[in-house]
Amino acid sequence: MIKRISLVFLLGFILYLFTTSIENLSDIYNSAGKDFFRENGFYDTGSMNLVTAIYLDYRLFDSLFEAGILLIAVSGVMWISQHNTLEKNATFMLDKQKTPELFITFSRLLYPVMLLFGMYVIINGHISPGGGFQGGAIVATAILILYYIDISKSIDVNKILTIEKFLFILLLSIAFMSLITRNEVFTNFIPLDGSTDLKSIYLILLNLVIGAKVALGLVAIFTAFLKEGR
Repeated sequence: MIKRISLVFLLGFILYLFTTSIENLSDIYNSAGKDFFRENGFYDTGSMNLVTAIYLDYRLFDSLFEAGILLIAVSGVMWISQHNTLEKNATFMLDKQKTPELFITFSRLLYPVMLLFGMYVIINGHISPGGGFQGGAIVATAILILYYIDISKSIDVNKILTIEKFLFILLLSIAFMSLITRNEVFTNFIPLDGSTDLKSIYLILLNLVIGAKVALGLVAIFTAFLKEGR
């Protein structure tokens, strides 16, 4: 009974906080940020996609943190599955004869299309919806399809982890280059008065690094899950 009464009071208190917090909602939330990004986003960053302008320039620190979280997640999954690391890399099909020919044929047709589409999403992330995170997931799916249709291939997870760590260091190095050119960290290293075309090169470079890192990380996680299941 006491627990129920306490729960009712707690819910009432939460409701009170909620109703009082929305009284001055118009003062808390306004369009100042939206107006700033709309007016200055393209000229400051060279990105027609304002989402890319925010997560690769204005708020690059957040993206670096997300990339670091992915690296930690991949390392954690590998550590949990470390009792399998001494085993030979598992192939993706125990018996190729059990794989329908229609699936194999369709996958072979779909693989290059997905790979090209993933690269398109990565490279054009600054002018259309997409970017390194989204395109990396598509590329990872294409790579996994390739290993599904060819059982002779294997994945060296340790090598993937090494490359991913190198890419994260490269990502940090690119982010710190702005300290030399702009005297600021975690932003576009092209001077603010530079052309938008030059600034877009930075965005493409960063998206490529993030896309490769995300793709490798997802492939490593999936491979670990597959081994663990077997």
